[in-house]
Amino acid sequence: MARNAAWDTRKPWGARQGSETPSGPPPVWSGRSIPAGAAALLVGALLGAEVGGFAELTAEPPAPPDGPGGGILLLPFLACVGVPVALWGSLTVVLPVVWVARRASGRLTGRDAWWWVPVVAGVLVSVVVAVVGVTLRPGPGALALTWLTGAVLLTGAALSARDAALHGRRLLRTLGYGALAVVAVFGIGSAAFGAGLFTEYRPPKADASQLTGDWTDGRGGTLRLAADGTALAEGLTDHEAAYEASFGNDTEPDPAEYRCTGTGTWSYEPGDSTTWDQRVRLRVEGCSFGDEMDGWRIGGTPERPKLNREYGDLDAPGWYTLTR
Repeated sequence: MARNAAWDTRKPWGARQGSETPSGPPPVWSGRSIPAGAAALLVGALLGAEVGGFAELTAEPPAPPDGPGGGILLLPFLACVGVPVALWGSLTVVLPVVWVARRASGRLTGRDAWWWVPVVAGVLVSVVVAVVGVTLRPGPGALALTWLTGAVLLTGAALSARDAALHGRRLLRTLGYGALAVVAVFGIGSAAFGAGLFTEYRPPKADASQLTGDWTDGRGGTLRLAADGTALAEGLTDHEAAYEASFGNDTEPDPAEYRCTGTGTWSYEPGDSTTWDQRVRLRVEGCSFGDEMDGWRIGGTPERPKLNREYGDLDAPGWYTLTR
């Protein structure tokens, strides 16, 4: 009987089924466990993107979200870049978690207990989240979500790699179950939205009369939109000027240092089909507003509307938001 098939995790270390010959468990680092852990990481990343896409539909983004279908856009990335990254992650993170769990389990219980894997993974993720919390200081909700996502992803990948080390090849099984999980999550999410358990966000329908008045960025900048189509900006942040100033500089400029004040004009465009197409066109002398193709998007709620303007890198844009 092959060694990996003979190892019984219920027996004390050194015992084999049908034999009294001392033997240890199969090695953690092997041609079976590394791909299995990598496949679990890839499947977990795709599931996370799918769940995040459904969550985006209920949030209040400044632009239309990709939704759960955005996970399909990750497939070329996973095929080209994600595979080597996942293999590296499996070798340097996932398998060390399995090894530490095996050592701790062997020393404390005398056998290779699977439940030590989530314990070790949870401790490692907790340390990483603690460092992130101290350095970046995100909110408690973001920290909790980061911990939960990291713990689930690392635990699943480590258990898959452990199973492959003990019982043989598990790559196709991991990919097969992962594909079923992706289909199941999409079906459950679609059914939940179809049944009205969750509501997809849509920007409020507006008109020119509803947009007139004073707007603020919350940092001292204000914009007054008059009914006659004139606009007055006072201390608005000119992110485009700051973005252009960043080219060729070693240090990132502070957008707060780039303020603009002036008068100009504005107009409202209702769009063609959905409320996502609504735009406010703003031109203010001395500001970069009006140079962009996309204009200002309307967001928020009917009770608390917002004006959102995209700036910076098109692949990872920032958003400048004005509220009443």
